Amino acid sequence: MTGKQSLSATNLAVHQHLECDLYIHNVYNCSTISTTGSDSPSELAKAQFKRGIDWETSLYSWLDQTNLLLKVPSIPFEPQGLLENILADDRRHFFITGLVFFPPNANLKPLFVQAETQPIIFGKAKPDLLEIKRIGDEIHWRVIDAKASKYVKVTFSRLLQEYA
Repeated sequence: MTGKQSLSATNLAVHQHLECDLYIHNVYNCSTISTTGSDSPSELAKAQFKRGIDWETSLYSWLDQTNLLLKVPSIPFEPQGLLENILADDRRHFFITGLVFFPPNANLKPLFVQAETQPIIFGKAKPDLLEIKRIGDEIHWRVIDAKASKYVKVTFSRLLQEYA
């Protein structure tokens, strides 16, 4: 495969975690690096993935039981459709899951030109949660990536205690 690929939130998160510019360069330029010599994930990777899925499942269940969760279909949303869903919900604080959208790459391109750098094409975004808070007439939002690490769980738990 040749040519530039798009970057996903997962690619960017791995890049930040590894602090490795070579990783992000290889992902974007279609290069692959295999550390195991196999395309299938290791047993450790499978266990970590399962742990993450289990954590997300329990988190979503708790948010749903406490009436803090809005589920939307996992189909690409246009900004207006998302805004309509938010405005139709009368809660002052809640989280949205299932959200899928395409970044505004065409709108970002002039910013790359202005910065005199090569444009990067971002891929489809699938945030774990979108936090919505209404403060007066304003809508404040924040993207939350649910992780299974103890530190993030504690931080997220404190966040929910503040707003629930």
